[in-house]
Amino acid sequence: MTVFDVTIARMWLTGAVSTTGDEPSCAGDGTTYGLAELAAVSGVPERTIRYYQAEKLLARPSKHGRDAVYGDGHVERLRLIGELRDRGLKLQTIRDLVATDNPTRTVSQWLGVDATLSAPWSDDRPRLMDHDELVELVERHGDRPSGLLGELTDAGYVVARDDGSWDVPSPTLLDLAMRLRSAGIDLEISGTMRDLLSRRLAKAVDDTVKLLVERAGAGFAGGGSPEELATALGALRPIARETTSLILAQEVERALRRLVESGPRRARR
Repeated sequence: MTVFDVTIARMWLTGAVSTTGDEPSCAGDGTTYGLAELAAVSGVPERTIRYYQAEKLLARPSKHGRDAVYGDGHVERLRLIGELRDRGLKLQTIRDLVATDNPTRTVSQWLGVDATLSAPWSDDRPRLMDHDELVELVERHGDRPSGLLGELTDAGYVVARDDGSWDVPSPTLLDLAMRLRSAGIDLEISGTMRDLLSRRLAKAVDDTVKLLVERAGAGFAGGGSPEELATALGALRPIARETTSLILAQEVERALRRLVESGPRRARR
C-alpha cells in the first residue's frame, strides 16, 4: 500500500471524505484548529484555504461561538488536494473527484487510470553524458571527424551544457542516427526525417487517444468505466510500437513502389 493509499484510507476513517453529496464533510473528533493553525499544520496559505472552501473543495468550518473550528478531516483533505495537484490535476478535476457520493472510490479509480496513462511506453529516456561518454558512443560507429559533435548539436541529437556535459534527449535516436550516417545518410537528413515523423505521428496519436477515450469500454460505445479504459489502454501498450512499425514499413513500400513506377528519370532525381 502506498503512502497515498494510506492517506485515502485515513480520510475515509476520519470522515475527511464525504459520502453525502456536494460539499465535503470534514468532521472528526480529533484535534481542532483555527484558520491560522490549519494553515501552519497543512502548509496551505489561509487565502488558499478560503478559496478551496468557496470552490467546494473543502468543507466550511464548524462554529464554536464566534470562532471557526477546523478538524483533522480538513488537514487530510488539504493533503489530498495537494497530492492530486502534484499529479497534474486541475482544481476542476479534483472537485469532480472528491465531490461524489463515493470520493474514495472515485479517486482510486482515477489513480488506476493515472498509473496506466503515466507508465512509460519505451525504455528510451533522456540522459546526461559527460564528454567521454558521448565520444565513446559516437566512436562505436567509426571514426569521429572534426566537427561531428557540432553536427549532432545542429541536428538536435545532443545539447551542450555550460559545465562541459551533454544532454541527450534520446540515446536510442542518437544511436540510430549514427547508424544511418555510417550508411551514407547525413545527420541533417536523419534529423529532418525524425522531425517530420514526429510531427505527423503526433497528430495520428492524438486522434487515436481521442478515439479510445470516446469509444473504449462497455462494448466500445463510450460508456466504459475508468477500469475498462485503463484495460483498453494497457492492451494498446505492448502492440503500439509493433503496429506503428508495421504501418510505417507498409507506407515506405508504397512510396518506393510509386517512385519506381514513375520511371528511371524521376527515381534518379
